[in-house]
Amino acid sequence: MFRLYVTCLFLVSVLARAEEGLVFAAASTTDVLEELRPAFTKATGHTVVLALGSSGDLARQAMAGAPADAFLSADVARMEAVQAAGLVRRGTRVELLSNRLVVVVPVGAKVAPGGAEDLKGLKRLVLADPAIVPAGVYAKAWLEKVGVWKDVEGKVVPALDVRGALA
Repeated sequence: MFRLYVTCLFLVSVLARAEEGLVFAAASTTDVLEELRPAFTKATGHTVVLALGSSGDLARQAMAGAPADAFLSADVARMEAVQAAGLVRRGTRVELLSNRLVVVVPVGAKVAPGGAEDLKGLKRLVLADPAIVPAGVYAKAWLEKVGVWKDVEGKVVPALDVRGALA
């Protein structure tokens, strides 16, 4: 299991001065944020623009001066870097969500892995890039822990983010 962290810069107070807030958010939060956005707008009268992508890319953009009002990161290290850069208001960083690694197979697939060992028999294994994307890093760490990484490493197709891996 991995954790998603959020730096809440109190959107309501930020939006009291602006009609629109910009939220940088990990791609893995897309569905829930798209679902929550209309309710937030209805409750506050303010709109939210979502900038969705990899936590690493979004952290780099924030540290380069992009004007995010909030940052939802799927990577503790990226959140720490943003905080170390002085971009997190004291007392606003909170653990908001958690996630689980899952295996998704196409509808009608002849093989549905029941455990880590079953992954060895797959032709391909699409992961968010295990070199840079938090979900991929966590997936690789888990696969190493259960002893199958060396068997599946050559079958890994890296994706830009979890949405790409799912597609």
